[in-house]
Amino acid sequence: MNIKINPEPLSKNCKMMMVLIVLILIAMWAFAIYAYLTPPQKVPVHFGFGGDPIRYGDKTSFFIVTASFSIAPVIFLLITKYRFTLINKYPYLVNLPAFFTSITKIPEKKRGFWVNKYFEAVLCLCIVLTLSLFIMELGIYLGKISGKLPLWFYPFSLSMPLWLIFPFLFYLAKLSKEMKENTV
Repeated sequence: MNIKINPEPLSKNCKMMMVLIVLILIAMWAFAIYAYLTPPQKVPVHFGFGGDPIRYGDKTSFFIVTASFSIAPVIFLLITKYRFTLINKYPYLVNLPAFFTSITKIPEKKRGFWVNKYFEAVLCLCIVLTLSLFIMELGIYLGKISGKLPLWFYPFSLSMPLWLIFPFLFYLAKLSKEMKENTV
C-alpha cells in the first residue's frame, strides 16, 4: 500500500518528550562516568540469579552497559525524527494494520496529525523504557558497590516487558479505535 502522508511538525508535548529522553540519556552517561571514577578497579560484571557475583572484570564495563542501554532510546528518537520518511518510503516498517486500514479513509490534511499521535505514544513508551534502563543501571551500580544485586533488580527487569508493552498495545488499540471514529 503506497499512501503519501504529508509531514506535520511534532507537537510541543512530543518535543518535550524527546528532550526528556535526551536528558535521561545524558544522566545515564553521567552516572556511568561517576561509576567509573569510583573505586574499586575490579568490579562484578556478571551476577547469578541469587544476585551474587559470578565474574569480575574492569569497571569500564559500565560504559558497555550504558552504551547497550542507550541503543533503543536513540533508535526511538531517530525513528520519530524521520517518521514521515519511513512511512512514505518504507510503509512495511511501520506494521500497524489498524493504522493503515484507517488512514486511507482520513482526509489527507489530517493524516499527519494521526501519524504524530501514534508517535506520541511511541515517545511515551521510550520515556518509560529509558527510565527503566536507567533504574537498571543504578541497580547494577548498587551491585558493584555492595557485591550483590539489590533484591528488586530481577523482579523489576524480568517484569519490564509486561508493564512496558501491554499498556502501550492497549493505548495503540484505543488510538486506532479513535482514528476509525474520525474517518470520513
